[in-house]
Amino acid sequence: MTFVDDLTLVLDLLILVAVSIFYTGVLVWFEMSRNDGPRARAYLRQGSIVAGLLGIFLGAFALWGEFTWPLYLNFGSGNVLASYDILFFDSLTMLALLLIGFMIAVLMRLPTSPVGILGVVVGGGIMYYGYRGYTLSLTLQPLETLLMFLAFGAVAIASFPVTMFVDMYVLGPEHPETSPVPTEGKMSYPMLWMAVNALFLILVVLAGAAALAYGFNTAWGHLASPP
Repeated sequence: MTFVDDLTLVLDLLILVAVSIFYTGVLVWFEMSRNDGPRARAYLRQGSIVAGLLGIFLGAFALWGEFTWPLYLNFGSGNVLASYDILFFDSLTMLALLLIGFMIAVLMRLPTSPVGILGVVVGGGIMYYGYRGYTLSLTLQPLETLLMFLAFGAVAIASFPVTMFVDMYVLGPEHPETSPVPTEGKMSYPMLWMAVNALFLILVVLAGAAALAYGFNTAWGHLASPP
């Protein structure tokens, strides 16, 4: 099988995922702080579409990789690169599932917290994949790979309380059926929710920075010496 390596493009898409989530999160929180629910919901729908489209592209790469194992090459008696297919494409499949699921939930006005609880499990799995890849030194940049996996895993885990906020205070006032508990539209414990959302946005920035650092080094090397 021909060796195919789309890692640089995948990393570009991950950077775009971080940018789109951060931008959407900032705009939604800003509009909520101004008590402008309709505008916040409009930004949320727009952001979910962008994230979902990126998830579709990532999912296409991930499923293609899961079925074809493009990095599978035999070197003598073993194949070290086969582990790369598992490391990257398993994680990308799970991440794409979250992005697409969130888009569908928002557009269909369904609760988003079920996607968030999946994020807790997916995030833990991505962190485990990253840690195991680091202990096996699977890549030429094991530390950068570990940091990227840990950061995106943390974002996935932190998405659960954020989706609870979305269901209760962003979508809930217009669609009460999305809220896990009855609310009167007014935000309870605003400082707590501010801290939750701020932590989430910080993690998104760290994930984007990790993907950018990893992608910069990868693109530098791959452009100079393509596979």
